Amino acid sequence: MKKRIVPALLAAALLGLLPVSAAFADTAGLPQEADIAYLQESGLVQGMDGENFAPEALLTRAQAVTLLGRQARTSGRAGGSYADVPEDAYYRDYLSWACEKGLLDVEEGGAFRPDAAITHEELSALLDRYLAYLGRTDVQIAPMGSGALNRAEGAAYFAALERSLSARETSLLTLTASDGVELTGKLDLPAGEEAVEKIVFYINGSGPNTYDNHRQSGSLVFDYYDLFAQQFAARGVGFFRWSTRGVTPGDTPPYFADVDEETYRTYLPATSVSDIGEWIGKLRKNERLQDAEIYLLGWSEGTIIAPLAAKAFPGEIDGLLLCGYCNDRMDEIFDWQQTGHSSMIFYQTYFDTDGDGRISPEEFAADPYGLAASVLGNTPFDQIDLNGDGVLTAEDFAIMLAPTRQAFYDAVERGDDAWLAENYSVRLTSGWFKAHQALAPNRETMLTLELPITIFHGTMDANCDVAGVYAIEESFAQHGKDNLTVHVYPGYDHDLLYSVYAATGAMPEAFEDLFQAVVD
Repeated sequence: MKKRIVPALLAAALLGLLPVSAAFADTAGLPQEADIAYLQESGLVQGMDGENFAPEALLTRAQAVTLLGRQARTSGRAGGSYADVPEDAYYRDYLSWACEKGLLDVEEGGAFRPDAAITHEELSALLDRYLAYLGRTDVQIAPMGSGALNRAEGAAYFAALERSLSARETSLLTLTASDGVELTGKLDLPAGEEAVEKIVFYINGSGPNTYDNHRQSGSLVFDYYDLFAQQFAARGVGFFRWSTRGVTPGDTPPYFADVDEETYRTYLPATSVSDIGEWIGKLRKNERLQDAEIYLLGWSEGTIIAPLAAKAFPGEIDGLLLCGYCNDRMDEIFDWQQTGHSSMIFYQTYFDTDGDGRISPEEFAADPYGLAASVLGNTPFDQIDLNGDGVLTAEDFAIMLAPTRQAFYDAVERGDDAWLAENYSVRLTSGWFKAHQALAPNRETMLTLELPITIFHGTMDANCDVAGVYAIEESFAQHGKDNLTVHVYPGYDHDLLYSVYAATGAMPEAFEDLFQAVVD
């Protein structure tokens, strides 16, 4: 049965990173005043001139699709051809997104009628289609009238939508693992008492992580996992993550994590897998999760751990979502990074204007993004061209990195965790590296799995070579396996441009696809 939701003010805004403006001058005393204020604080409405909202003006079709796009936190879609929509229209990318998702009936080349007033019936139908797209067939926005509606009435619709999709319950959970290590996790479930049909476990990348992963980038301060909790809850899906063994939330950047060294040394591939199994047992005791499908969302190292867990607990895992995919063992990936290929991704992105995979002196001098001074300290070209062949390639950076690469392997061999903590960019132990070296390559583990697997990867991933994604896709095809879906995003980095969301509040396309994959 669908729940009828009436308009009401949410307790807090979803996007705490966005600036909060002064209240609109022309909304005081309106029945929808609280709804409009909430949408303003959430960054969904900006008013007509920054000071006034124009509540009595009719809500146009262009304004409605813009509000929906902002509520979805989409960055929109380029493209689309509409007879009456200018190329530079402020709502064009939102319109293209809505058409791509089947939320509007505008045909390619058809008329959108952007300045026409939208009716209560049309907006209600639009929101119903959006809720169905999210998989929220349990929720419906209650009709509030008929005929054309004004901007204040439209705000009531969208405040109701925001409230219904953002409502969730958050709790901290503790677990004593079988080896005595205390683990702490954070669980977000859609608000209510109904059974949750699906839950996503986030499997961390390497290094010290907490259940919030509190981060700071310049003046931006945010909790990394908030986006995942919000977007999965909007789709009626639970979300769970936990702190790395020996790691607790702290106050010091960049990780904002405190590390207990002795316990942290128990953080190994085998315990990462076994901890997943123990958390599954813990969460199955929750009445709302007893029959929930479990999806493992692995990132970076997590794309190695998640397949191992799927193999270890075949009756419990229903699907894998793998981002920043590692096709190889960690030592093979480290070698790829330390032999110059990772560095070349940076240089190709910003200097390789002819796309030939090399940087000429002319391309370097052109410096189209102004990085020579701001990032490279005006280092001359010939001081980077270490093999003297007149172009910059991975070989130059391999020469540059060779001493530290060997020092790293020497430290691992002698078990010098203190050296690794001081000199390696990610806080890891020699035992962790040795344990990964002993694993079968991920490309072999993946082929043993029959459950649905979806990969999300950027072409500019400097941590894990996109060639590995193409290789595993080809390997699945050669073995006649059809349980792998691959999404590769041109220009996306290892974090799938998460920084764009952190800075703007709008999700890159890869994140929309990721969250929607659990629904579809």
